[in-house]
Amino acid sequence: MKKSAAAWVLGLALLAAVVALPQTTPESKSSRPAPEDIPPARMIADPYPAFNGIAADPERGWVAMSDPNRKSLLLYDQARGASKDGAISAPLRQIIGPDTFLGMIAGVVLDSQRQEIYTVNNDIEDTVVVMPYGGFGDVKPSRVFSVPHQSWGLALSKAADQIAVTVEVQNTIVFYRRQVTGVEAPLRLIRGEATGLADPHGIYWDESHNEIGVANHGNFRGLVKNTGGGCEETSVAEDGAEVGESRPPSVRIFSGGAKGDVTPLRVIEGSRTGLDWPMGVAYDAGHDTIAVANNGDDSVLIFGRASKGDVAPVRVIRGDRTGLNRPIGVAVDAQKGEIWVSNWGDHSALAFDSAGQGNITPKEVIRSAPAGTPTPGFGNPMALAYDSKREALLVPN
Repeated sequence: MKKSAAAWVLGLALLAAVVALPQTTPESKSSRPAPEDIPPARMIADPYPAFNGIAADPERGWVAMSDPNRKSLLLYDQARGASKDGAISAPLRQIIGPDTFLGMIAGVVLDSQRQEIYTVNNDIEDTVVVMPYGGFGDVKPSRVFSVPHQSWGLALSKAADQIAVTVEVQNTIVFYRRQVTGVEAPLRLIRGEATGLADPHGIYWDESHNEIGVANHGNFRGLVKNTGGGCEETSVAEDGAEVGESRPPSVRIFSGGAKGDVTPLRVIEGSRTGLDWPMGVAYDAGHDTIAVANNGDDSVLIFGRASKGDVAPVRVIRGDRTGLNRPIGVAVDAQKGEIWVSNWGDHSALAFDSAGQGNITPKEVIRSAPAGTPTPGFGNPMALAYDSKREALLVPN
């Protein structure tokens, strides 16, 4: 074990050395590996789609998932896509390929009226990709528009004809006109100390009450301001080091028309809430509740829409029978009375009775890999280290 691990690390070092050498041979125009290339001894990779964002179209009985692992969008029929005996579910369509502009995608929204699929590239690409409902394979987007770096969640308002985008590192909600394309200035922002936004992720737009809800991680790295010579962090120590703080996770509800440095209408926050890395969030009009994919403790928390302060959820879905495994996205199908949850931990999406609670079994399961298939859980690995004492590879994600 020690010998193979050491050899693997040595292989990486040799590869780095080769890359650093000046090129002495003509560049190959073939797709085949050049003779001087060193293939890896082994790879740690997930060959299956990994579910992140999730959205439902109740009118058509569809559910869509974003897949940052294979860089694809998957669309399933709820009735016919259920996994049988732990087997892989067959999607209606998979949009995948270099022409799609899909990368490390996160949030996803379905516009059933205009038959469009929105998904946001969270890192590197910094765009929202809009696909046609009928898109399949390596299809070009209907349009693409630029968003700030590390955008994560999406919410669409048909009444306002706007799309809202959460931005993690900038502690911001950005609003664009629905038809936005290319590089356009936003219509407005929700941003500032009074908002309490700190690493926002999931977002919903409750049009019936004209409210916007955001799942807030609480990682606060300061605000960015334009000093005239460029943007600078406001939270910087005297020695120039960046500083920040860890704030309690929360769900923050704003007016649908809010802009600027505004105070939320309500905040759900505190030890009784059970919030622990809240990711996706959705409004359930049938029960007037808010559903939260609680990634930190493998649960779905249900709060009353008007809840505020340090309050306990009205219902909790949690336990070994639920199949919840690092839930990351949540969507509501009000017509079927279901809550859909995407699992980051095991290639699955689950449908629960929207009035359910406790250690319940899902009504339906969709799988992108056979049941029990392990996943490395890679999101955006940036470095690699080897722990010689434990003979383990350490990968910051």
